[in-house]
This record gives sequence, C-alpha cells and structure tokens, in this order.
Amino acid sequence: MLINIKFLIIFFLIFGLNFFFSKLNFLKDKKSVFKHKNLISKSIIPPFSGGLLLIISILIFIPNEFFTFKLFLFLVFLIGFFSDLNFLKSPNLRFLFQIITVVIFVYILNINISSIRLENIDLLLEHNFFNLLFTTFCILIIVNGTNFIDGVNTSVIGYYLISLIFISYLMQNFSMTDLTLEHLNLIIFALICLFILNFFELLYLGDSGAYLISLFTGIILINIANQNPLISPYYIANLLWYPAYEILFSMIRKIKNKKSAFNPDNGHLHQLLYLNMEVYFDNKRISNTLTGCIINLYHLIFMFIVSIDYSNTKYQVLMIILSVLIYNLTYFILKKRIEKI
Repeated sequence: MLINIKFLIIFFLIFGLNFFFSKLNFLKDKKSVFKHKNLISKSIIPPFSGGLLLIISILIFIPNEFFTFKLFLFLVFLIGFFSDLNFLKSPNLRFLFQIITVVIFVYILNINISSIRLENIDLLLEHNFFNLLFTTFCILIIVNGTNFIDGVNTSVIGYYLISLIFISYLMQNFSMTDLTLEHLNLIIFALICLFILNFFELLYLGDSGAYLISLFTGIILINIANQNPLISPYYIANLLWYPAYEILFSMIRKIKNKKSAFNPDNGHLHQLLYLNMEVYFDNKRISNTLTGCIINLYHLIFMFIVSIDYSNTKYQVLMIILSVLIYNLTYFILKKRIEKI
C-alpha cells in the first residue's frame, strides 16, 4: 500500500511541477544558444525540467543512508543544470568539472569495475589507482555519450528506461546490496512519467537530465555486475553500448572532418534519421517523436535478445560487435539518403 502512495506522489509531483514550470515560463529551452538544437524544432519551447524533476525524485525517494551517493548525483546534475542555464558554456570546462567530481566520488564511494573477464586487464584492475582511472573513464564516456544521443523526444529517457526495466526484472533473481528493488522501481516510475511528458514534447531533459540519468544508471549497473558474478560484464556493456559508441564514432567523424571533437553538430545518427523522417512527415513534431520511438524500439528488441543469455560472455561480445555493425551500416545508409535529397 505504501509503495502505491509513493507512486502517486511521484506522478503528481512530476506532472504538477512541470505544469507549473510551463505556466511560469521557467526553465524554457533557449534554442538560439544551442545551434545544433535548431535542426529539430524552432517553434515549440517546453521547459528543460526533466533533470530537475528527476533529481527531486531521487532526493526524496532514495533513503538518506545513501547521502553521499545522492550528493554525487546532485553535483553532476548541477554541472548540467548550469550548462542548461547557459552559465557554463565551455564544453572543456564542463568536462573538467565532471572529471574532478567523478574522481572524488568514485574514490569516496569505492565504485570500481572488478572484472571485464580479460585476465591481463583484470590483473591491472586489482591495483586501486588503475581501477580508479578506468572506472572514471567509463563513467565519463557514458555521461558524455548520453549527451551526444540526446536531441529527439524520448531518445535518452526511453533508452535508460528500457535498460532499467530489464535490470529490474533480472534483479528479481539476484541481489542488490545497495539500493533495493523498490527504490529502483520508484525511479523507473519517475522515468515513465518523464517519458510521457517528453513524448508529447512537454519537457526536455536538458544536459542536467542527460548527465543525471546516465550517471545513476551507470553506477547501478557497475555495482550489480560486481555483486553478481553470474551476470557477464559484457551484458552490462550491451545495456550501455549506444552512448559509449556514439561518442567514439562522433569524435572520429569530427576529427576526420577537421572539427573539434567536443563541439556539438548535426551529424549524429538520430539527427540523420530525423531528417529522413521529415521527408515523409510534413510535421517536425511527429518526425521528432517518431525518430526517438524508432531508435528505442530497436533498443527494446536488442536488450530483450541480449537478456536471453546474460551470463554468456562470448554471446554478449558477439552482440556488441553486431550492434556496432548495424549502427555503422544504418548511419551510412541514412547519410547517403540525405545527400541524395
């Protein structure tokens, strides 16, 4: 009964506050500041309140015994929030603040990747300093990669919602020594509420939401992999491969084109898919949301397939390779179609 009350509180909290923000024109997205966002829509300006609503939910419903974890999430949220407010314009400065924050809290919270099932690397991971650097690197890749895949409705919220739903289902047969399954399900429900609002373009996540949701999910998945040896670390990698590969692919693409690897542009996979959708639908809003839904439908099918044999490392590695090949093939097909239009 108590859990149902918590669900109701989250529902009214998120929908009520977002309605309040919209009426007051609070946290409105300044598209003129971010040129890469102008590709999608110029007229619809919802509040970028997703991150704020998610951090409020986490602060309220995650117990205070996890105070340090919540402080970590809040500080990373603030870095993105100041970016959303255009107070922190420099990508390099944001990245520096991320590095400092992640290193400190990875050390304090003893967050570590204990094994990737490669003997030589696992031996290095036994050394605390190397493990600190490696874990920090992986978290930063996920956080910044998530910002790269953001840009169309439901893309980021849907991706992490699907990941956490599969983990929640899997954890019914495994242990969670940190957050309980109830806490995880409360955050999943908060994401469902945010998904609905984002689907109808009533809010955006913003950088704050992208940083927050990816950091929360990344740490949860790292801890679950460490606590449950039957779960292959490459299954966890398959749940997070998209933002990780997006940042790698984008950096290589930009360097090849003699551009800054960290500056935003309109050459991401979701943006190419959007441009193709716009050819068939003379409505930016429909094209926007449909693009995110198509991408997330693929992730839903993919995560279902990889979850069939979550312990088999060879199977999981094969699926990672397959995903990368599908991504590359899709990207170049979409790019060729855009060049012909």
